[in-house]
Amino acid sequence: MERYFISGINTDVGKTMFSAWLAKRLSDEGKRVTYIKPVQTGYPDDDDAKLVRTYANLDATNARVLLTGSEPVSPCFLWKTFPFDDVVAKINNVTDCDVLLVEGAGGLLVPLDMNRQMYELAPACDLATILVVPNRLGCINDAQLSVRFLASEKLPLAGLAINDHFASDQTNRERNKVMITHLLPDSIKYVIDSLEIP
Repeated sequence: MERYFISGINTDVGKTMFSAWLAKRLSDEGKRVTYIKPVQTGYPDDDDAKLVRTYANLDATNARVLLTGSEPVSPCFLWKTFPFDDVVAKINNVTDCDVLLVEGAGGLLVPLDMNRQMYELAPACDLATILVVPNRLGCINDAQLSVRFLASEKLPLAGLAINDHFASDQTNRERNKVMITHLLPDSIKYVIDSLEIP
């Protein structure tokens, strides 16, 4: 089974749009895909699993959220002790798919509580990380910081997903990708733009 942790280099960078796009692409290739959002804040106004289900045509058992909170804040403000072990167990119990996509909330270092951070789900669930990078001012710095952090923790990087939706113009769209390729060779694995969600 392929197992991926989809994280952003920050919040509001298009992680869910990328997750939906990748889930559909893999499904179209004939692969059985399961998408899990371990924690969704701002729920039900924000429901990333619903968006992925709709776009990738997955059923509720194959695109779901595990924990929800109504306030759109970092999980650490909703859980004094985040049920990390329970979440890990639920993710690791998924066996009936070809590809498992686990989408984090925000960036790698978003705190789950006073002791745990978002990135810790990746090694606990044997997930290689895909970093979603919004193609905008600051993305080169933020992409390098996130990649270096993963390397410092000895966590595998499955690649970068560049989100061109954020590009201010064609010139910046291309030169950001050229510089990221120069600084982080062979790291860009996916490039997406806006999706039309039915």
